[in-house]
Amino acid sequence: MRWIVVGTDFSEGAQRALEHAVRLARNSGACLAVVHAYEDGSGTSRAMEDRAPLLSTQLQDAVAGTSASRDGVQVEHFLLRGAPWQKLLNVAVEVGADLIVVGATGQHGGAAVGPALGGVVHRVIASSTRSVLISRPPYDGTHGGEARELP
Repeated sequence: MRWIVVGTDFSEGAQRALEHAVRLARNSGACLAVVHAYEDGSGTSRAMEDRAPLLSTQLQDAVAGTSASRDGVQVEHFLLRGAPWQKLLNVAVEVGADLIVVGATGQHGGAAVGPALGGVVHRVIASSTRSVLISRPPYDGTHGGEARELP
């Protein structure tokens, strides 16, 4: 069985990456592992446990917002505590994924690492033993050149 792992932080970029991963899974016959990882941060462990049901619902809603069920794509949800980049890599190894799909930027944008990539993406690329696909936002034409539709 082939697997594609996709991470989500519920941002717009992550949702685009999820939709991209669904299309890839549909076209290749792969299963999809959708991962949301969260860190304890400044809150207590108990406070994070209380958030788990809400995060689980958000994870299910993110997948429901795609064509996965309509397209017959098998989806497994992974809600994990820990560094997002590390959990993405762990799930990829666990399921034997061929590919990890991530959005170019997430909730925190890309400014910390550079204008093009977020910190999670940077770490996934640097550490992964799997192929990584970065799902970029659509070209908006504001950086020179002309936007055109590809065939």
